[in-house]
Amino acid sequence: MTDMSPPSSNSPAAAFEPGDRSVHAPAPGGFLRPEDLPMISHHLRGVQQIEVRQIGGPAAAGAEVVALLEAAGLQVSFRRLERMTPPPRCRLVFRYPGARAELTIAPEIED
Repeated sequence: MTDMSPPSSNSPAAAFEPGDRSVHAPAPGGFLRPEDLPMISHHLRGVQQIEVRQIGGPAAAGAEVVALLEAAGLQVSFRRLERMTPPPRCRLVFRYPGARAELTIAPEIED
């Protein structure tokens, strides 16, 4: 049986409205900042599958992003990368190869 109760306000899933791919305020103290959410919401339009790639930083950052995207109903895959050439300039970088999206997160970058 599926749990139909709403997510708690402290969980990443609470950032999404049911049936909606828009994002709302994240849990305080996490990787995601309130100013990241409008950009993520914009980039989710029309996306069904997304691969999250994390470069450095704590594992909790990747877990937070994956949970948020899964709560939006996306098919999410995740992998950690040792490095990327050239290195990302922003904490969140979207790419769209083919019919899916890639989101590279770099928690150690300050922007």
